[in-house]
Amino acid sequence: MVSVNDVKGTPSVLHGMAFDVIIRGGRVLDGTGSSWRVADIGIRTGKIARVGRLGRAKCDRAIDASGTYVSPGFIDIHTHSDIGILVEPTAECAVRQGVTTHVIGNCGDSPAPISERYRDLAVRRFEYYARAKDWNWSTYAEYLNFMARQGVGINIAGLVGHGSVRLATMGFEERPPTPDEMRSMKDHVDEAMRAGAFGMSTGLVYPPGCFAATDEIVELATVVARHRGFYASHIRGERETIVDAVRECIDIGERAGCPVQISHNNPKYGGIGKSSEIQRLWEAARQRGVDVLADNDAHTDFGPPLSHALPQWTQKLSTDELVAILRDPAKREALKDEVQADRRPGAGYVGLLVHDRFDRIWLLRCPQDPTKDGLTIAELAHRRGVDPWTAYFDVIVEERDGAVGLFDYMDLEEIKSTLQHPLVMICSDGWVAPAEERTLPTAPYQPCTYGEFPGILERFVVNEKVLSLEDAIHKMTGMPAARLGLSDRGQIRPGLAADLVVFDLARIRDRATNPWPHAYPFENYPHDYPEGIDWVLVNGRLAVEDGEATGARAGIVLRHRDA
Repeated sequence: MVSVNDVKGTPSVLHGMAFDVIIRGGRVLDGTGSSWRVADIGIRTGKIARVGRLGRAKCDRAIDASGTYVSPGFIDIHTHSDIGILVEPTAECAVRQGVTTHVIGNCGDSPAPISERYRDLAVRRFEYYARAKDWNWSTYAEYLNFMARQGVGINIAGLVGHGSVRLATMGFEERPPTPDEMRSMKDHVDEAMRAGAFGMSTGLVYPPGCFAATDEIVELATVVARHRGFYASHIRGERETIVDAVRECIDIGERAGCPVQISHNNPKYGGIGKSSEIQRLWEAARQRGVDVLADNDAHTDFGPPLSHALPQWTQKLSTDELVAILRDPAKREALKDEVQADRRPGAGYVGLLVHDRFDRIWLLRCPQDPTKDGLTIAELAHRRGVDPWTAYFDVIVEERDGAVGLFDYMDLEEIKSTLQHPLVMICSDGWVAPAEERTLPTAPYQPCTYGEFPGILERFVVNEKVLSLEDAIHKMTGMPAARLGLSDRGQIRPGLAADLVVFDLARIRDRATNPWPHAYPFENYPHDYPEGIDWVLVNGRLAVEDGEATGARAGIVLRHRDA
């Protein structure tokens, strides 16, 4: 707990002290969930040196925070910035939200390890990978070192992806690993943990992770446990089978002996209403001594390519191969049957196809024929006089797999209930995006990338009182820092890194999230930066100065304590 009495010495002694920066008179939220209190914060050599009444202490830069709030920099526990941070190292879209740390490598996907045998397949999984010829790492250590040499605008904490480990070892094979392959995968995980990974993630609705049995994951998670890391999972089912999938996730952590982080664990379409049941599983596991936590973002929709809702094995196909399959009526029907059978559950948004809810799937981007943009699949089918499945497959063919959809597949009230649970922290599920992408006609739909954290404060704290301010800040700072084992971040107290955000709660505006229900053209699109985030410091350096990004690369690549 921050106290104005934390400062040692009298004002006359402080008068002679020199700080790099002093944030004066802010309402300090220390990240623990405690109530705010007015205090000054003195920063020296990248760390918080003093918290309290600093009087006339000298400094190189003073920030007047009177009437505003000061909190630890927000820690985004679940992002996909693995390649985006290399393309846009200043991470402006993150720091403008007050975010000072991203956790990458989620949902089973990390850019390393990569084997030469499967390099081409691995590169295809990351949109920006091919934009730089010198991105030629193989090991996890080489990837982290590359990032560190380039410099980063926020702190980065990495997870090694089980899907990437499996891909590097056995490609997209739909079978158990041989003993030799298992040894190779364990070596990859061990190398990543030694290099500084904080744990391992899985994406058990995505290829190739979805091809793995529980025992395979337990064996790899045991390596993570040996290094005192944690296991994060996009679980094997988020809809009808979500309860069984949560049980499996907890079982993996319990058998392997490592903490469990259940990613974006709000039920998706087909499982809506199951929140209470899965929350009871978390709570029962905690009572048994299993360290289970979850995270979630606040958006009900997602904008993937239409083809990503097809069976997982299709994602290894080239565009020509996929289009050829969809031109064959018999193969189309077989794909439809496979999706509807849902024997290997796909991602949450696939539930809209399983339940024929094409009225909740918008066409967001159709580069070959933009006249389709803004229509739902149901509307397009009606206009063409065909059934929605035919319209869905036709668009993929017509756009040569370039069509992007907007899937409305979650319930906002259930999201609020999830975020209120004491075991749930706040994430974005977004990524660092290039600055120019925000204004391009082809920009992806990514409100979480530009406005997730201000949006939580604006809608769920100020407008709807879903969360208290203290609780929301704790879920964005101290709680994720504790999960990561970051003893030097996530709170405001002397000796900790000066990752700090100064914000005016009365002016907080998320200017990236479109109003609901969706209407075309989408308002506020492309996405704009938020308002009310006035100052952001990363390791004591200004990343946002009076509301404007500085472009500083003040972040560091964080390494796990056992690295």
